Amino acid sequence: MSNENAVRNLIRIDDKSNPTFFRAIQLLIDDLYKINNEVFPIVTPGQEQGSVGGLVLPAPLNFQGVAYPDNLRLDWDDLQGAFRYQIRIGRLWDTAKHVLTTATDMANVDPVYLNLIYGTYNFLLRGMNANAALGDTAEAVLVIPQIPPPDLFVEVMLSTVLLRWTEPASSWRIHHYIIYKDGLEIGTISGTFKLIQEQIGGTYSYAVAAVDIVGNVSTRSAVKTVELHDPSEYEFIEAVYATYDGVKVNIVEYNLEGIHGLLGPIVDDKTWEEHYVVYGWDSPFAQIEAGYPIYMQPTEITGGTYTEKFDFGEVRRNIKIVVDYNKYQITGYTDIQVEIRYSIDDITWSEWFQGNTVLASEFRYAEITLRFINIDDKALVHISNLMVSLNVILIIDSGAAVCLASDVGGTLVAYTKEYTGISSVTAITSTSLQPLYVVCDQVTKDDFRALVFDSSGNRANANINWKSRGIV
Repeated sequence: MSNENAVRNLIRIDDKSNPTFFRAIQLLIDDLYKINNEVFPIVTPGQEQGSVGGLVLPAPLNFQGVAYPDNLRLDWDDLQGAFRYQIRIGRLWDTAKHVLTTATDMANVDPVYLNLIYGTYNFLLRGMNANAALGDTAEAVLVIPQIPPPDLFVEVMLSTVLLRWTEPASSWRIHHYIIYKDGLEIGTISGTFKLIQEQIGGTYSYAVAAVDIVGNVSTRSAVKTVELHDPSEYEFIEAVYATYDGVKVNIVEYNLEGIHGLLGPIVDDKTWEEHYVVYGWDSPFAQIEAGYPIYMQPTEITGGTYTEKFDFGEVRRNIKIVVDYNKYQITGYTDIQVEIRYSIDDITWSEWFQGNTVLASEFRYAEITLRFINIDDKALVHISNLMVSLNVILIIDSGAAVCLASDVGGTLVAYTKEYTGISSVTAITSTSLQPLYVVCDQVTKDDFRALVFDSSGNRANANINWKSRGIV
């Protein structure tokens, strides 16, 4: 009140010379002090803690916590008279841990910092007036459930096993996966597939478990047991990255933080204005209040698809087609299903094969379809580094032979396996008292000729052990 009187005394000198101006200033001062006293009321002795006009600030309404992949969002209705809000975690205010103090009606909290592992958490919220007096308490309960096991799929080809698994639904973003072989942990990986080459044929069992950013570990997947043959070689041939110019249904080409890829499933045929009109929102804040904090939400609940054709330039035979991509789940959960088909002439096509890989007998073109299946209308996913790679299984054959210096052009050695193509042949001599060297010549898919030389370059007789690698 002393400041108000001082202001009035300062302008009183103009009262007689300009009474109209003085009256206008008086009215303005009255309005300003009225507004100030309503927003920041003066607390007099005897008023209760956190009070406005003698009344205790009530508990904020609609206090709730929602788990997003990388953060916990706490929000509530704005409370009239509240200058700040204070949040704690615990059951009793006096013993609860302070989380933060904010002037807004929403807060994003790091789940790693709060160590929000499996369990039930109580968040307490109180409004605070301009004098830092606290009002009544609102409570929000957050439950972090156990992460379900991933669904594990196993594909076996000779001595190679390809493990693929689904990303399980979880409160927090999945950070990595633990790979188990025969019940023992053998490593971790951030993706959802792993190729394992066993050195010895036999029976093996595999399982995986997911770990989120907080450190929660899911239950293990169902154990998959496989029978592997003796070792073979798995050789990479070629990889072609997607151009993203294929057919999109409820999917858009999108750069997420500089990473080029696909985003969806969303409906992309609305302007900014239509987006708000269709859903009856008058502002971005109204969309957030409705439970859709990302502009592209609500997402397309019916899902979406992306189809692209890849031309490898020439006919390939007995090649494995593999589809790979990076997946970033922005919010919610989206299941990605892959379909593959192939063709020699881009006219007659094979049937569609379900899964990320298929062994193609003969082809030049490969066409893939990604199916995006949302769990609800909040789920949103970004796919990047989409590519189709070609891999060939090289079968190993081996044996022994007796090489004679008298064999014209070298000793003819036939494989025991029927190759359609040969990759390499190597040979070494058995035990010898002097250095001997083996040269493999005239290599075909059926046989090769072996020549043994001594250190002087003369042909020699020797027993050799050979190994071949080729496509059957």
